Amino acid sequence: DTPLFTMLRKAQVHNVQTEWLTDNLDQAASNAVPEGSSATPTAPTGRVRLLNYTQISRETYEISDTQRAVNPAGIADELRYQMGKAMRQWKRDVEHDIIAGSAGSGAGASTRCARGIHFTLAGFSSVTGTVSNSAANTAQTIQEDDLNNRLQAIWTNGGLADYVVCTPHQKRAISTNFAGSANSRRNRPVQDNTVTNVVDYYESDFGNVKILPHRWLTSAAPGTTNLQRVTYCLQSDKWVVGFLRPPKNVPLAKVGSSEKAMIEGEWTLVCLHPSANAFVSGHHSGTFAENFPVGI
Repeated sequence: DTPLFTMLRKAQVHNVQTEWLTDNLDQAASNAVPEGSSATPTAPTGRVRLLNYTQISRETYEISDTQRAVNPAGIADELRYQMGKAMRQWKRDVEHDIIAGSAGSGAGASTRCARGIHFTLAGFSSVTGTVSNSAANTAQTIQEDDLNNRLQAIWTNGGLADYVVCTPHQKRAISTNFAGSANSRRNRPVQDNTVTNVVDYYESDFGNVKILPHRWLTSAAPGTTNLQRVTYCLQSDKWVVGFLRPPKNVPLAKVGSSEKAMIEGEWTLVCLHPSANAFVSGHHSGTFAENFPVGI
């Protein structure tokens, strides 16, 4: 349920507005000089400062003293069970905001929000794109050329994508429609009676990527963007989840005959090289029921 939160590197941040620098090497070129020639220094290319804001995420729970006193089937301690459940819910909510979070809002807003992957790339990546003929046919699935064009653009900008994050609908489209899947061969024992039609890894000219269907690409993201019509190409080591306050369980004051507590943490998302990542948008989204689980 939380592949990005689990996979991405974690680090400590030290302010509600987290800033970092990106830098580029100059384009490679012929660099021969005459013997004995003088050197004329050139001014270095300026670094680019990026920033994001920390977001406070919280899950609360309350258990009555009676619930703790009785003997519930299969549960040794209802309070500890609800604490574990709240932590899992906290991680899922953070996972949702990592991929589908808002455009980011700072100290002037009533609630600080971390900028998620989509709006980071929409604002700072130079290699995003739309599917072929999207203006004429917005109902088509992502095409193999669409994905390869983004992987090539990332490689040209110095990156090397290792994950493709998509909806379950597009995962099926990749497994079914990409030419490579039709030409693959697999050895199966005859007695298995197994039919295989799946692409979990795509080997491209510009790196091998894992195809990762994501549960929380919602059509109800902040703004007008339907994220179920977007597929992401990510270089995972260019993303960091920064903690100002790691999540922890905090007991709340007892009022009456119940125990109250919350899971709270403060985090942000750091993208070290936006153009080492990309997305392709405009393809068919499937249906909401196909892509976004409810109540699991």
